[in-house]
Amino acid sequence: MRQVKKLKIVLSTLREKERYVKFKIISQEPIIYSDLEDAILNTFLDFYGEQGFSSLSFWIMKDLYDEENQTLVVRCNHKSVSQVIAGLGLISRLGDSRVIFKILKVSGSIKGLKPA
Repeated sequence: MRQVKKLKIVLSTLREKERYVKFKIISQEPIIYSDLEDAILNTFLDFYGEQGFSSLSFWIMKDLYDEENQTLVVRCNHKSVSQVIAGLGLISRLGDSRVIFKILKVSGSIKGLKPA
């Protein structure tokens, strides 16, 4: 019987550094998460293309979406924070309502985003 080799863990010095961007969605009407997610992903794919989008290491943190305050957190690598902020600035409409993304904070950990 053949033994299965365990995957080696990547050293922390070789891992990609992550940044978390917390932003508020300002709109006249409440925003539905699925519409927001679709708009973000489609805009980033249109603007950066598939290769550029994959180099951002972009991830939407669905469990950190606050429907009441209309805030969301996204994760990216430390080199692409400005590109993520620029990509969010390209979105001006969600459905029929106009939206503005206000960047609240950029942090190296999720814990750093929470208010004191």
